[in-house]
Amino acid sequence: MNPYTNQPSELFGNAEYIKATEQAPSFSYTDPLPFFRKKIPIEKPFEKAELCVQAPGFAKFYINGRNITEDIFISATSDYDKILWYHTYDVTTLLHQGLNILGVIAGNGFFNESFQTGWDFDIAPWRDAPQFLLCLRVDGEIVAVSDESWKCSREKSHIIFSHLRSGEYVDMRKYNPAWLTSDYDDRDWQFAIARSRPITADFRPVLCQPIRECERMAPISVRTTADGAFIADFGKTISGYSEITVCEPCGTEILFWYAEELDENDLPKHNGMNKKNFYRYTPFQHCRMVASGKTDTFKPSFFYGGFRYLRIEGMTRPPKELFAVFTHQSVERRSEFSCGNDVLNYIYHAGIQSTYSNLFWCLTDCPTREKLGWTNDAQASLEQTLINFNIVPLLEKWYEDIKASMFADGSLHGTVPSPDWPWGHACGPVCDCLLYEIPYRVYLYTGKTAMLTEGIPFFERYITFLEKKIAKKHEFILGDWMSNDIVNPELKALIAKLYLLKAYDITAFAHKTLNLHALDWEKKASDWRETLASEYIDENGECKIAMQTAVAMLLSFHIEKNRKVLEKQFLSIIDLDGYQLRAGMVGFQYIYHVLSDIGRGDLAYRLLTETEPGYKTWFSYGETTLWEEWNGENRGSHNHHMYSGVISWFFRSLLGISPSEETPAFEKIELKPIFIESLKYAKGSMETIRGKIEADWVFRDGRFIYSVTIPEGISAFFKGKQLTAGQNVFFISHHKTEKELSL
Repeated sequence: MNPYTNQPSELFGNAEYIKATEQAPSFSYTDPLPFFRKKIPIEKPFEKAELCVQAPGFAKFYINGRNITEDIFISATSDYDKILWYHTYDVTTLLHQGLNILGVIAGNGFFNESFQTGWDFDIAPWRDAPQFLLCLRVDGEIVAVSDESWKCSREKSHIIFSHLRSGEYVDMRKYNPAWLTSDYDDRDWQFAIARSRPITADFRPVLCQPIRECERMAPISVRTTADGAFIADFGKTISGYSEITVCEPCGTEILFWYAEELDENDLPKHNGMNKKNFYRYTPFQHCRMVASGKTDTFKPSFFYGGFRYLRIEGMTRPPKELFAVFTHQSVERRSEFSCGNDVLNYIYHAGIQSTYSNLFWCLTDCPTREKLGWTNDAQASLEQTLINFNIVPLLEKWYEDIKASMFADGSLHGTVPSPDWPWGHACGPVCDCLLYEIPYRVYLYTGKTAMLTEGIPFFERYITFLEKKIAKKHEFILGDWMSNDIVNPELKALIAKLYLLKAYDITAFAHKTLNLHALDWEKKASDWRETLASEYIDENGECKIAMQTAVAMLLSFHIEKNRKVLEKQFLSIIDLDGYQLRAGMVGFQYIYHVLSDIGRGDLAYRLLTETEPGYKTWFSYGETTLWEEWNGENRGSHNHHMYSGVISWFFRSLLGISPSEETPAFEKIELKPIFIESLKYAKGSMETIRGKIEADWVFRDGRFIYSVTIPEGISAFFKGKQLTAGQNVFFISHHKTEKELSL
């Protein structure tokens, strides 16, 4: 009898979550991952077989010794007390008539993190021993489920320690692939234990792209250090792990240290990410292998890190077969961009690399220290992900996690998914307003309304929470996070109030778009604008907080008494700041776009390419990804996607391509490129749901030549002139006169 009221019997029948130990073991460096096996007879010929699986701490599934899929890190992450994402695989070709063997290795993931960190997953309410749920159907008939008849063993496992955010240890002397064969003797294995804790979560099918090994890279160099270690440099910073084949004497212990950078002694330079307040006991990004004396191949099963360099200790000879494996959500690219400035080209390619490195069932902050879905980072970079990647399926999955994370009072956690506890409540709307950003941007770029529709009750609940906090003058943790300007409490308060306005605006927009009553929300937004103008605009029409972020946000949100005065103040502040960007992850989202809107895209270009510390600094260091901090040479992550958001400015301003609220999904667009002589050229393409838009301009012979290729189905205009499908070319002089050349 199925004891779980939340388990859909049509998917899993009478399957039970099974595990090898009654309780989750305490932290130990010897904590083997359990192996599970089951013999399955199939008595007659068949046409189709499907395997439905769910593993909260990740698992690998085998049939007759073969992995059932190229997918890795199964199942998708979530708050495991609220959503359990399941996967269904066609396994027809892996089974045969007669005796078959099913095998499973269950991992820990975030579900059973036994060591202490600053995020307290070791005391998560869901924490339990590694486990999985499984149902095998052949021609629609259930032939196997996970239950207590399965055999399991931790003693036979060669994976003796494994944690997603720490590392993995293997003893290849214990490696024996025969356990995945039907004639293996498992008489000394124990029977599995059924989970007794009730399931409260909803089961959901995973509809987004899987995580896979997306690229294998040989090192560009391998050298020997003074102390006899080997250093492999893979040429660029990635998320993933190494794969190595060695032949070393039996019992040889080989250590693998993953690092984005190395210090002067060729040791990993973690820039403080491995501090005790983050990782209190366990090694950071560290794997270990004990050699069998034969040819051994090792790559982690349930660990990944962020690295460019691999330090290998304990080997007697240089590795002959060594690869870095770039792992991330298997999401396709949609756009391309290049221009005549090396710094901008660096930003684009590093932004793509950092985004890929942080696609792990959500948009994570970094693949090193946390691997958590920090929503502030995603709010800052979301638009560029929609431009550059087929990201919507992943956003749809993550949005379900975000809605499920909302607390009874309407507040949200700063990282999603996370355990259901209050430490993340104080992060504030700099994180929380991703609740609004995802459905709004998805609507603009695709025309899809589902997330707006489903989001409305959550929009309203969060507004009630934020209104109360602002009325009580509550100070949230995050303001213009990681700014290179002075910390200003007044700016932090303004940002929170402006995000409340954002919440009003998008809630009203959602109601209006869906033909619902929007007048009340439009009035709330209008009244709040007047309140903010009265509070933050002085009698001369200037912002009382004379900082780049403050003025740019007021202009962006149209909070003004005299817009020209505010624009003049904005330009004056930039001048006083020496034409250097003075903003963090909030301000930079607005500054560049506002400068383009007021006709000073040239200043946006100057800030981007000349600010130090800034993008120029990272480029000068030869980085291949973006950093967490502008001045982060010796601290923080060097593979953050947060500052990739400026890539949206490349497309919206430099190329002039942008969707609109009135006609979403590129049904009708107004091309508004900016032309900068010193940039020389800009070119790119964007794959929209209506086809590919291509645009480029070049400065030649004293004029700009702007070429745009528009697919059928998009109504496009430039300077009031409607373009035809196909290529359109314009000549623009310095004096802004133009003539059209139709091809």
